[in-house]
Amino acid sequence: MRGPCVLVVDDSIDVLQTLSDILAAIGYTVRAAPSAERALQILEGTEVDLVITDLRMGRMGGMALIRRLQDSFPTIPVIAISGFADARTVIQAFREGAVDFITKPFTVDEVAEAATRALACRRAGPARPPAESAPPAPALSPDQRARAAEALRDLQTRLDAELALLIGPGGTLLAAHGRLPEEATQEMARAVGRIEDALDRLTPLLGEPGWTGQTWEGERWALYGSRLAPGFHLLILVPRSIKPGLVTLELREARARLQELGLEAPRVSPPGEGSPTPAPEPLLLPQEETWEVEETGAEELLTYEEALARGLIPDLGEERENAE
Repeated sequence: MRGPCVLVVDDSIDVLQTLSDILAAIGYTVRAAPSAERALQILEGTEVDLVITDLRMGRMGGMALIRRLQDSFPTIPVIAISGFADARTVIQAFREGAVDFITKPFTVDEVAEAATRALACRRAGPARPPAESAPPAPALSPDQRARAAEALRDLQTRLDAELALLIGPGGTLLAAHGRLPEEATQEMARAVGRIEDALDRLTPLLGEPGWTGQTWEGERWALYGSRLAPGFHLLILVPRSIKPGLVTLELREARARLQELGLEAPRVSPPGEGSPTPAPEPLLLPQEETWEVEETGAEELLTYEEALARGLIPDLGEERENAE
């Protein structure tokens, strides 16, 4: 039985050969096209499961190809690839319909993971109507998805984290960036959704207005969860050696960026009624306190060491040693 067919499009023969070799080694059936025009010819006569296309090519570029694919082959997921991965290019690629973005130079793991994610979306097909007891999955616009992915990518890089992810109501994975495979990332999102349900049942019993965050520590890893708004969570998995104060500082910056997304709660239909109730106002992620520089009053993001030196935060490492 043949593996999924991936069509690779790039006007660089070297890149075309490299991508083809990587995908073939994984087990995919690979078709290669040195131009967007040739890719469209192949698509007319070949069943293709995934397209990976460069953005900068002669004559018809990758953006134009993605638009053509959205019109003529809307069920085929597209991964954009480029050596010019500025924020504007990434956002435009998502707006045109790309499901993922790979920057050059790329690694074997990056290509493999992106292909796995894209094909999983294709296999899932159209979203099924949610069960009455489950909330509808909140949708992110292409612009929101691109900005969330950028914020998570920066957070993951700055902490050298294994994974950073944004989770919506019901454990829905909204965006993620890291090294864990798609299956593990999805399961982590679902687990957080179950934990959220359990905590919500506890709040009335304890008289607690709500939970703002959680931390789980293992021998090698620490998992930090930050509740952005009802049902929305930011999660970061980091080596345990990273100081908690530094993680807190970086989470604050990521929260501020995600706040600008204006996440919207899903519409909910009351039981027995055919039409949904009006959606509530967009859930804007709550502002957290920021540390201010004395005298000037200007806001400044400080490192853990800087904040500790100025006496703005307690020495968490010392407190932990005393507790032990």
